Amino acid sequence: MKTIIFALALIVLASSTQADIIAKIKKIDNSPFGRTLFDTIWLELQTGDPLDRLIQTLTDLEDRYVAEQKEDDARNHEYQDACTVDISAFDKDLAESNRKKIELEARLEGQLYPQREILQGLVAQKQAEVKGYQKDLDELDAQRAEENADFEEKVLEHQEATAIIAEARRLFADNIEHESFIQKGKATKKPAHTFTREVASMIQKHFTQSAKKTAKFQHRKGYSKLFKAFATIASKAEQLADAGAVQKIIDLADELLAKIADSLALLRFAEDKRVEAYKKQRNFVVIAITVAGTSLANAQADLAALNDLIAQVEATLDTTNQRIENVTADRTDRFTQCEEAVQDYEDSRAARTSDRDVVSETIGLVNKELRTLREQLALRQSAGDEI
Repeated sequence: MKTIIFALALIVLASSTQADIIAKIKKIDNSPFGRTLFDTIWLELQTGDPLDRLIQTLTDLEDRYVAEQKEDDARNHEYQDACTVDISAFDKDLAESNRKKIELEARLEGQLYPQREILQGLVAQKQAEVKGYQKDLDELDAQRAEENADFEEKVLEHQEATAIIAEARRLFADNIEHESFIQKGKATKKPAHTFTREVASMIQKHFTQSAKKTAKFQHRKGYSKLFKAFATIASKAEQLADAGAVQKIIDLADELLAKIADSLALLRFAEDKRVEAYKKQRNFVVIAITVAGTSLANAQADLAALNDLIAQVEATLDTTNQRIENVTADRTDRFTQCEEAVQDYEDSRAARTSDRDVVSETIGLVNKELRTLREQLALRQSAGDEI
């Protein structure tokens, strides 16, 4: 009984092992390379040549796969080492460029831009100062021109009044009655110069015209009233026949001429003082403009130099950013190449490993399961190349 069970177990085990071998043969035959290999083995089996040469050929093929894989491994290792070097160089370049970028941005944002704002503010301040001082100077000059015009008007009014009074005095003096002693101890009368109606009318006309003229004065408007009064006096010829009254008029004219002269002298003195004060004040303003203008020019020069420096740093930053962009693109391209090479290597290794495994399994079949292999190949041929 035990013998029968053992025999049945051997039969079952043998059947299981046989099925596994056939499944392996079909698996190999389903691959293009395995099918080609089986075709070659089938042809060799048909020639009747010794199997040693076939086994040696398969062994040489397996060894070639191993050698090719070693060469491929070495090439891949060398290429990936080069990739590592290149990527490291790119990373180093990027790190240095990014460090430089940070430094440039920090210099711009933390130093140069704030300095520019300060200088721009200083320039604006100095421009306002120069403008303010220039306005003061213009106003000072305008005031001086106005004062001078006012002074000239007053001088002209004094001069015109002086001329009017002097002319009136002459008319009075030339027509006054007077006596002259031409002999010692004996007085005689010379013919008297009396005021005729024509002379009185001439004096009256002189004062009337002068009153109208001086009525247009801007500063000494009192002259018009005075000359009107003199015109009224001149209209009364009988009063002018009195030499004493005429002399009083002449004395009054002299007094007026003296007062006008004093007034004109005081006017010129005051004008001289104003001119002196104006020159001093103007000199101070001119100095202030010069100082502020110098400060403005220096600030503008500093700002221009700083703007040039900022432009240089910004250009360097643009160049650095462009380099970062270019190096990043180059690194990405190189990284992609290296990854593609890795994938190609892995695909090639997997394909070569698969083919080598097929060769190894085929060698095992030829060495150990040649009868089963021959039967399955024969069945495939008889079934129309299908096992």
